[in-house]
Amino acid sequence: MAALPKLFLPAVIAAAVLGSSANAQEDPSALVRAMEGATTCVLAAGKKGADRSKFDGSAEWEKQDDGSYLAAKGLPVKVTFPADPDGVSRICVVEATLPSPDQQKQMRTAFEVLLKKKPIEQKDSLVWMFGGGSNARGLQFFTDNSSDQPKIRLIGAAF
Repeated sequence: MAALPKLFLPAVIAAAVLGSSANAQEDPSALVRAMEGATTCVLAAGKKGADRSKFDGSAEWEKQDDGSYLAAKGLPVKVTFPADPDGVSRICVVEATLPSPDQQKQMRTAFEVLLKKKPIEQKDSLVWMFGGGSNARGLQFFTDNSSDQPKIRLIGAAF
């Protein structure tokens, strides 16, 4: 699982850039940053509390006063660690606005290629499960199928 971020970015860039010739002029930066944030979130999530250090000190993420992180270079991507009712933040959430529905489709395809499996399709989201036992993790992708610029949400969790 630790090797995932190192291998992830090249696969995402390839999927984003080569994905659709119809929108070849669209900048894939928000898509790439959201996917990078999501995979980091999956690794950061923890049953005893999420590990925010995976975002601290990164030139790609700017820590905010409220404890969230914004993507550097003004990209429309935000990472938060919402607290459970007991006050502990166990999950990690990425919210992003993508330039087009096509990029949302490219993101799904890139995750399928990277994770080497189809997601579990739910009413309003897609879920990838991996690992097992005490290392089980999941990535939930809430899509936006009604906007010209989809507002998506990705949640990384440990089980």
